[in-house]
Amino acid sequence: MEQPVKILKPLNRIPFTLAIFMRLLVLIPIFGISILMMVTGFIGAFKGELMELPTLLVGIAFFVITSFFLLNILVLKKRRLSQLQYLFYPDRLVIYNEQKDQILHEVFYDQFPDFTFHENLTNFGHIVIGKNEPVMARGGIFGQNYGINMKDPDIMLENLPEVKKEYLFLKELVEAQQKNSAKE
Repeated sequence: MEQPVKILKPLNRIPFTLAIFMRLLVLIPIFGISILMMVTGFIGAFKGELMELPTLLVGIAFFVITSFFLLNILVLKKRRLSQLQYLFYPDRLVIYNEQKDQILHEVFYDQFPDFTFHENLTNFGHIVIGKNEPVMARGGIFGQNYGINMKDPDIMLENLPEVKKEYLFLKELVEAQQKNSAKE
């Protein structure tokens, strides 16, 4: 069995990217409004006012939906990342789930798509492999914004310390493999 050149494990903390910040910026106020709607609905229903029942039901619906997204961002994503390993082989990159003993992604360097990295002030960040979709979706007749992109890229190496160093290491492996493929 071939041994990897390098093994990286994401840091065990909540990933915080611009996309996550934008999602939280929208979800937290909606979450607060849903709580206010539920309180208003409960008080009205307790007093016997049937006109407040739709407010209660809509508040519950928004509460459930925003709770799901917030839980996904703040808890489940961190848990999912704690199970991953990034394995750099001489000819390919493998994203491996240790807990499930499963290869999630395997990308060979000779067919490697474009990739970029995003770094914060403490040299912490992520590498996006493939197309990097914009955070804000644009469209319409006048080019106005019509929504926030809630989808993460398909292949992303997240929660990496010294992300620029890892990006340059990956770039070096990809370029070396592509040069070897061109010679053959």
